[in-house]
Amino acid sequence: GIQNGAEDDPAFRGYMLHSAPPNPSAAHRDGHWIAEAEWPTPRVSRRVMQMSDAGLGVSGALSASVCTPQHLGMTAGEFFPMGLNAEMSGDQRSDDALSVCFNGEPLAEPLELLGAAALTLRLSSDKPLAFLVARLCDVAPDGASTRIAHGILNLCHRRSAEAPEPMLPGVPEDVVLTLDQMAYRVAPGHRLRLALSTTYWPFVWPSPEAATVQITSASLDLPVHQGTGQAEWAPPPAETAPPWKHRALREGTSSRRMESNLIAGSHALVVEDDQGDHENLTHGLVSGEHTTERWEVGADPLSARAEITWEQRLSRGDWQVRTRAETVMTSTAGHLRMTATLTAWEGEAIVFRRDWDEEVERKFV
Repeated sequence: GIQNGAEDDPAFRGYMLHSAPPNPSAAHRDGHWIAEAEWPTPRVSRRVMQMSDAGLGVSGALSASVCTPQHLGMTAGEFFPMGLNAEMSGDQRSDDALSVCFNGEPLAEPLELLGAAALTLRLSSDKPLAFLVARLCDVAPDGASTRIAHGILNLCHRRSAEAPEPMLPGVPEDVVLTLDQMAYRVAPGHRLRLALSTTYWPFVWPSPEAATVQITSASLDLPVHQGTGQAEWAPPPAETAPPWKHRALREGTSSRRMESNLIAGSHALVVEDDQGDHENLTHGLVSGEHTTERWEVGADPLSARAEITWEQRLSRGDWQVRTRAETVMTSTAGHLRMTATLTAWEGEAIVFRRDWDEEVERKFV
């Protein structure tokens, strides 16, 4: 093969983020590259922090009742962030205020985390179907809360993803919730916060009934990295293609906002992404698209409603085509319902239209 030096690379490289104020549209995050000669690396050890009514890292009695509002999760960002339009998680304080939180003491020295944290709990649910969501946050001295990692567990999958089974209401069980992978350096003076919820809209479609999860013991197992905080590798300069030759015929706009209906008691996350219209100067094709999303829920889990519209346009000279997909998702206690309409135009004439209205049985969700 080609001798490109790949065999000399370390077993693992990662970019370790540093503590920073929450910014859902950050173009850059300060941090440093680490390089591990072995993976799993001997530089990671496990640190178990007990959880009690007194907080995180404090032993003692624990009796936590978790039943959170349906609209918790509005600051989660996108499930797969692809851009800078507030697609990453924002300040978690508003979601923290609706959660059951366990706070650690301010750190005397930096804490590097590399890998996945694991949350071990003794819990019961008053409903057969329930979720438990855990968010590990970096809380600055000014109170700003930055999400480090999160984990979501459908409690029907507590033993197996292959063979789910409902919870037995009121029966305590031992459960492990594994959070996402992370590489993060928490600054001195900051503290860790573990926030628990039974809802995370719109990441998680609500259970048909609001569940209360009772927790009587818990501990958080952290992957602590023995690093120096210094860069152990620097990437080579990026290779890029020539810039796209184009001109903007209409500039786009984007927004991401939260709306509350104080009369109905509902809350909505509204995402609008108008990418404008641009002409490719190489061949003259004009393209544009516009997407609107509305994720709305009230106090009743069955009020959850998702609406997404996506229009795409192409034109060159007198030729014009466009498509529009309109989708709605709702639910009942027994089913998830999806309706959709796809319409295509050539010029002003509709050349294709199709409607869908389908239901899927709720199985363990």
